[in-house]
Amino acid sequence: MTTTGRRQVDNIVSKFRNGEPLGRQPGSGRPRKTTAREDRLLIRALLTDREITINQIKVAINREDLSDDTISRRIMELTGMQSYWKLLKPFVNEFQRQRRVNWCLGHRNWTVEQWRTVIWSDESPFTLSYNRRTRVWRWADEKFKPFALRGTLKHDAKINVWGCFAAHGVGKICRIEGIMVKEIYHDILLEYLEPSVAELFPAPAEWMFQQDNDPKHTAIVIRDFIHNERIPMLDNWPGQSPDLNPIENLWSILNSRIADRRCRSLDELFEVVKTAWEQLPVDLLTTLADSMPNRIEAVIRNRGYPTKY
Repeated sequence: MTTTGRRQVDNIVSKFRNGEPLGRQPGSGRPRKTTAREDRLLIRALLTDREITINQIKVAINREDLSDDTISRRIMELTGMQSYWKLLKPFVNEFQRQRRVNWCLGHRNWTVEQWRTVIWSDESPFTLSYNRRTRVWRWADEKFKPFALRGTLKHDAKINVWGCFAAHGVGKICRIEGIMVKEIYHDILLEYLEPSVAELFPAPAEWMFQQDNDPKHTAIVIRDFIHNERIPMLDNWPGQSPDLNPIENLWSILNSRIADRRCRSLDELFEVVKTAWEQLPVDLLTTLADSMPNRIEAVIRNRGYPTKY
């Protein structure tokens, strides 16, 4: 024990023997930096605008002399709130919410083995740089409140790609030239889905194909192609449900794996994306496919609203 520590112990023992109080005495210690009135103003400003910054709070309570740490500590002490980055989640209306719940209830009893027969598909953009994130003050259970979500800004140079995967491997990935329309999507299914199926599920293995209900995916030419080619479908996919599609998480993981990219052109960017796609580990793909029961339960528990996935 240090000399200072021993002296503190001796002082406590001495106070105890003399019957003196051991706790903190009124007026002792460092004075509180904010008054009760300033605390009330702070709470009012915070609850009025959850996106308010610390500097704006200082102005609101007329205490620009306070440090950022003091404001943060006071907010935590008074409200229990902390500052979090806004999450990017789709907004779900009442009709979509009910459809999501109904779809999940209809697939609630599917086994992991059944989900491993699904080929998951989607399109995703990849940019040459990242969008800036913003923070918001909220309680821990307010993660999916509208004010705590952020939108995207599609202003950066980018490419769009289509890909598919199953629990045991990735399928083909391709770059989408121009705007994705039904004719381009038809060519993608013909040139990339069918080779992916042949590689991932050689006959006579059973499989089914998942796609969302984007208008280009449900166009007559696409429905006719699916019917004529006898492609087994995971039907009635609910709208606004990226949290039910594990490929959405795979895109995010893929993007983080190439976060340090230094591409000089969009062509070079696609080659980087394609190489990283083909190197994705199988255990990661299996984990994502096997997460479907948990995703379904999460949507049901959250009554159709967006979930952590």
